[in-house]
Amino acid sequence: MRQETLKYGSKGRNLLTYSDRGEQAIRQGDSEIAEAWFDQAAEYWKQAIALTPGNYIEAQNWLKITGRS
Repeated sequence: MRQETLKYGSKGRNLLTYSDRGEQAIRQGDSEIAEAWFDQAAEYWKQAIALTPGNYIEAQNWLKITGRS
């Protein structure tokens, strides 16, 4: 998904931040905080997908498999 964020400009940087912080929280053993960060990332992905529905296939799959779609 990192490559897809580049297509989304400044919001892509937010997505990376949210995703990275979620992964960091997982490494620190805080799944509740991780879920909150991933939920933030999901909201941005949903906006990006709504703007360009044919793009961001990886993100669409991530939303589906994580139950965030």
